[in-house]
Amino acid sequence: MERSMRHSLLRRVGSLLVVPALVASSCAGPEDSSSADVPTTTSTTSRPTTTRPTTTLAPSTILDPSTTVETPDSLAFDPEDVIAAPVPVSGPATTMASSAGGIDGYTGMLGFLGIDDVLYGAPASVPTAAPGTAPLTGLPAALPERPAVVVKIDNSPAARPQRGLNAADIVFEEPVEGGITRFAAVFHSAMTVVGPIRSGRTTDISFINAFGGPAFLYSGANRVIDALLMRQTTVQNYSASRSSGYWRDGARKVPHNLFTDAASFVHVGTAPPAQFAYGKPQGGVPTSSVTALVGRIRVAWSWEGSAWLRTQNGTAHVSDGNQVSAANVIMAVVPEGSTGLVDSVGSPVPEYIFAGSGPVAVFTGGQRIEGTWTRPSLRSPAILTDAVGNVIELTPGRTWVELVLPGSFESS
Repeated sequence: MERSMRHSLLRRVGSLLVVPALVASSCAGPEDSSSADVPTTTSTTSRPTTTRPTTTLAPSTILDPSTTVETPDSLAFDPEDVIAAPVPVSGPATTMASSAGGIDGYTGMLGFLGIDDVLYGAPASVPTAAPGTAPLTGLPAALPERPAVVVKIDNSPAARPQRGLNAADIVFEEPVEGGITRFAAVFHSAMTVVGPIRSGRTTDISFINAFGGPAFLYSGANRVIDALLMRQTTVQNYSASRSSGYWRDGARKVPHNLFTDAASFVHVGTAPPAQFAYGKPQGGVPTSSVTALVGRIRVAWSWEGSAWLRTQNGTAHVSDGNQVSAANVIMAVVPEGSTGLVDSVGSPVPEYIFAGSGPVAVFTGGQRIEGTWTRPSLRSPAILTDAVGNVIELTPGRTWVELVLPGSFESS
């Protein structure tokens, strides 16, 4: 039954995924977006559109000042029966065997996909790391053959300031229920103390398989989502609900106080594949800032001559005493789907589908380059191409990927 359901989902994948025909309109800014949600999938011969459930959490424009209000996340959604010491710990983490469990009630797409199911044709070769460079940053480095560590990090107001964000190679920002966001920080070049750590979502399935055999760290998840995450068999699952290596910071309130050292989860394996092509960015338009609504968080990135600096709702975003910065910021326009699940207060739990293809705006070296992101399968890294089909090269360094809805960002 599950196999036939997967095949059914693959047959309708074209109507669920954002496609390149939307590039011009979706990347142009909020003034070109529709202000109404589309309750069902519609399609024409010239411009396919994506399903936008009526329960969508993100407004269609970043110009409404009310959208900067942050909704506290539900405490009950994250299980708190985690194995966590009261003080920092060191040494390798261990994990207990756990059955995958059932997924009754899940009606999304990502959880039913196989990692090699073909979702979209590749427009170019997948990126590869140049000899002598770090695969996830493109910077010169001689790194050990160790896997990446992907950590889910809290971004609710009580979680700030976070630790470890400026040591990550790549960071994904994804909306969750209630309008807040979570980060998935990917560590490979360096390992550090990181947190506060929070729960996983099915959105994570979009990208975690692309890192080869990474360790995946999260506080836990509800029964259905945790079962789906456990089914990602190429991923080393280190949920805090069944693993050691975590501790609680007594100076912060539960559940915003779970921390770990990413080095505790470095296991035997190979280095992750490159996720982006690096070189000298070309063909962009000079740009000094980009502003987006991610969930209900107003995110701004400003070019300071050598890096993009991040603010949230008008306040500098700080981690480990320094403002969060990146060499590259990617606005990946993705569709929002329903999981069929709700949190403890009845808010729908969405998933954001960074698999297939869709519009992209790349901010690098003080430029904006518009094009298309393509991820042919869950296992494939992103292939970024510009308007004429050339591969977009990023500036070597840290990259942030913002998963955004159509019309939710603008730049100047």
